[in-house]
Amino acid sequence: MNSLAQHEEIRAFLKQVCHQIKAKEVHREVRMELESHLQDLIDEKLNRGMNLDSAIKEAIGQMGTPDLIGQQFHKAHRPRFNWGLLAIIVLFMSMGLVAIFSAQMASYRQNLDAIGLKQIVYLGTGSCLMLMIGFSNYSKLARYSWGVYFGVIALLSYTILTRTVIQELGGYVRWGPIQMNISALSPYLLLIALAGIWSTPRQKLTNESSLRTFIHKSWIYVGTVWLPSVLLLNTHSIPNFLLFFIGCLCMLLVLRKKRIILAAHFVLIVASFGWFLLSLYKVQRLFAFLHAHEDQQGMNYMLTQSKLALQSAGWWGHGFGAPLSALPNLQYEMMFPFLIYCFGWGAGIALVIMIILFVQQTVGVSRKVKDPYGKALVSSLLTMFVVQYIWSMLMSIGLAPYGSFHLPFISFSGSLVIFQFISIGLMLSVYRRKDLGTWRFN
Repeated sequence: MNSLAQHEEIRAFLKQVCHQIKAKEVHREVRMELESHLQDLIDEKLNRGMNLDSAIKEAIGQMGTPDLIGQQFHKAHRPRFNWGLLAIIVLFMSMGLVAIFSAQMASYRQNLDAIGLKQIVYLGTGSCLMLMIGFSNYSKLARYSWGVYFGVIALLSYTILTRTVIQELGGYVRWGPIQMNISALSPYLLLIALAGIWSTPRQKLTNESSLRTFIHKSWIYVGTVWLPSVLLLNTHSIPNFLLFFIGCLCMLLVLRKKRIILAAHFVLIVASFGWFLLSLYKVQRLFAFLHAHEDQQGMNYMLTQSKLALQSAGWWGHGFGAPLSALPNLQYEMMFPFLIYCFGWGAGIALVIMIILFVQQTVGVSRKVKDPYGKALVSSLLTMFVVQYIWSMLMSIGLAPYGSFHLPFISFSGSLVIFQFISIGLMLSVYRRKDLGTWRFN
């Protein structure tokens, strides 16, 4: 068809069709498909004894009106924005702002005086980035996957080797006035990087030995997880390790990787748990929630105060900015019980409904996407969000160990919320481009 594609009438026909299609990314695919149809029609007519010019004119006429064909392609390939998911994020933001300003008013500490204004800045910045990414082409990010991966490895190594980590928080580094929680940002960046690495097919080298293939696959599917996991554990960031590890497992399942790869990762979690058991204090703290009535002024202090706050809330709570000096970290890990304490169990039920709708929307995105890279991105990032929401709520009522799990978009997470918005932006971009290249002309 290459010679026929240069024919003036065919070129004019294809140009007029593509002129109606706004998504320029699919122009090449549309041209190839229409050229294939034209080639079949022209061959059929040439076999019947027609000359070439007549065959081309009749084939083009048989295809139909180019403007109408172009409009059909445009309708099928038109980018669609997920307004439902965006609406849920706006609801999360609204609830989060009310909760943060309530925490600021209820605070008995000076360091909470400006968190409301800071949260507005973070939400505004994150929202702009989310929309920019949502209307961009997420697939272009895949080419930078290895760069992002090794960049995160370098930053994690920096937090360990330089010993500038704020020990009580873990994973924070300072560069002048700038402070970042590298261990908290790492799961998001690592999962975005691994989605590109794992979904990109590798071309096997000629005469490549089975040993070399095994070593390469071991590094790609096991080593790339174990290396950052060891670094995260060395920053004493168990919650972020769990988020990263669970996200990886979900991604491997979605990409349908071999079971032996999953088995290798379970060895990692068992080894990590064994390392954790070496510290008696850590073991006692991990399982303290199972004995909620013991050590209520020590390891179970947070759980005890959380339960008291929940029990006293009632359906309508104690009102905006109700003081709760007995519950520390109310703007961070304890935002869920504080939210219910102020606004009642009705607010808690509303939050659960919002989380269910969020999961429904994002699962719908993952199911509709055919691109492995997009599917891996959405599924792994969704897993991270779900784990944080569920764990944060369960630990508040004594059904999970206490950890630094925040409610995304609701708790005060500092600059971390910007990366959460970036993650949502990638999900919106995946959904927006899900129909590009999936429709066929008949």
